[in-house]
Amino acid sequence: MAKAIASQASFIAGELDPRLAARIDTESYTKGAETLTNVICLGQGGVKRRPGMKYIDTVTESSVRLVRFEFNVTQTYLLVFVDSKMYIYKDGVLQTNINGTVYDYLTVPYSISEIKEINWTQSADTLIICHNDYVPRKIVRGATDTDWTISSMTFTYYPTHDFNRDYDGATFTTPASAKVVGDVITISLDAGHNPVTTEHVGGMFEGNAGVVRITSVDTTSGAQTLTGTVLQEFTNTNTISGVDASLEEPVWTATHGYPGSVTFHESRLWLSNSTARPQTLWGSVTGDFFNFDRGFGDATDSIDITMDTDQVNAIYHLVSGRHLQIFTSGGEFFIPDRPIKPASVGVLRQTRFGVLKAVPPINVDGATMFIQRNGKQVREYLFTYTENSYVSTEVNLLAPHLINSPVSMAAQTGDVDNEGNYLYIVNADGTVAVFITNRAESVTAWTRFTTDGDIKDVAVVEDVVYFHVKRTMNGSTIYTIEALDNNTYTDSAVHVVNSPASATVTGLDHLNGQECRVRADSSVMDNATPASGSITLARTATNIEVGMNYELEVKTMPVNITFGSGPINATKRRILRVSAQLYQANGIKINGKAVTDKGFGVGVLNSTPTGFTGMKTVPMLGYSKTTQVTVTQSDPTPMTLLGLTLEIQAQGG
Repeated sequence: MAKAIASQASFIAGELDPRLAARIDTESYTKGAETLTNVICLGQGGVKRRPGMKYIDTVTESSVRLVRFEFNVTQTYLLVFVDSKMYIYKDGVLQTNINGTVYDYLTVPYSISEIKEINWTQSADTLIICHNDYVPRKIVRGATDTDWTISSMTFTYYPTHDFNRDYDGATFTTPASAKVVGDVITISLDAGHNPVTTEHVGGMFEGNAGVVRITSVDTTSGAQTLTGTVLQEFTNTNTISGVDASLEEPVWTATHGYPGSVTFHESRLWLSNSTARPQTLWGSVTGDFFNFDRGFGDATDSIDITMDTDQVNAIYHLVSGRHLQIFTSGGEFFIPDRPIKPASVGVLRQTRFGVLKAVPPINVDGATMFIQRNGKQVREYLFTYTENSYVSTEVNLLAPHLINSPVSMAAQTGDVDNEGNYLYIVNADGTVAVFITNRAESVTAWTRFTTDGDIKDVAVVEDVVYFHVKRTMNGSTIYTIEALDNNTYTDSAVHVVNSPASATVTGLDHLNGQECRVRADSSVMDNATPASGSITLARTATNIEVGMNYELEVKTMPVNITFGSGPINATKRRILRVSAQLYQANGIKINGKAVTDKGFGVGVLNSTPTGFTGMKTVPMLGYSKTTQVTVTQSDPTPMTLLGLTLEIQAQGG
């Protein structure tokens, strides 16, 4: 005797690790799927075909860095860093003749290997870029879309540090008088020690309670001299032994390296992780971003703090959130003070996972998402009132297989068609793991994007998601910039609007020799292969899309429910019928069987096809111990699957 039971699956739990096949006791099991490829999860439940990728441009470089630049709500740009160049795109259009020249790019100092190591932050019209081997740069957008400048940052005063370059035991001689604040004095250093250099200019000399800012050095004579301005008055002796003196030099130099991470927080510019001081954090004078004058205790003075912990914690990333968050090689920290003041600043460790240096953390839905240093876990750094501290919760615990050595990450706060917040994580294998989160509604779900090629980088500008993609076209490798577009159903796609209607499509040079899918006035046409950048259709059309095909797949977890007689996980069973709740869908198959979504009649012919909304039921055959349902779609048409109802029959129940 056999029994039947109906079970509903809405896929809101997203793609799950296949190793969860035995965990039928979890709520996620019945709401999840074994495979969710090229779909996105919806906040209301169900899945939708992912947007296609609209072609933006072809780039010659295999390695780029995509950076968002948002000047205001109407003037937003995608900055594309390549080898020693930076291209500027506005609304998907390359800006040309930069600064009135024949060049379509801005020259930058970073090589093809260094662009993946830059760190950046933005305030108004200025983007600040850090790299350990270069003086921090600022890129400024001028009066127009093509007016851009790059320059080395000039600091009013640098932070300083005593690097102890063999000055212990040296004798410093200062004038016996005229040592009050503001006086200019000359200090002599006896021979037999490391020579001072021009790198000491801007540094500090301290001794007998006095402080001098060094303005020049003289190493031409045997006895080296330092000239500077008194910042703090000396005692009445003019001879100071090295053990009582400190000779500090600017901390950011070609010798000691430059900051590697940067952010703005509480009206200060924060820099950290120089080559020689990887655990040190510097905050500017409040409201004076390029001034790191040490000061003498005022609340607005600059801040210089080194994290002395039980292990080396190189500071890789700084994030301005509820607090100033500090992500290091060995753990996650924050500064609890609000506002942060020099006299009371302290850094507290919260967790010990460590962050992946290559992928900056990002704010999403009130939390800071970061990749653990092993390149496998995605963690949510979130302040909890119950613990009065930050926790780092793993958010891909049920789908660890989707994360594979991430190389880039970006976030999108919904768009005009989709609610929720989406996190895009580009993996080293060219796939993209996509995470939807809506904390208020307890919505979290993972899916996977693939394409005919490898996705290399991602950035989100306003609400547009841009990708750098490696593709093989007609046997040749090309690299493109493409953007997700809700009205696009193919990849590397070109849209043409003909007025009047025409059968010819041009502008397809990057698709030459590649068999493409074609949509004309929302109808799927025969495949076409562009030659000399164009194709000719069998009929005229107004709105035409030409691009590379991608297929989607939704595969349920093995059906494993409980009858009155117990679980059926060891019992042969079959699905009698599958009922799919669809919304504006066309061209889907369930376990290889096409689902009819069109009728016949005079009103159907010679008209734009419409997506089906409602319930479709498909009968199934065959018993199995791993019964699953697979929904696929091969044609570039709309598809939203809200849920599945399965009628199950088990043997011997």
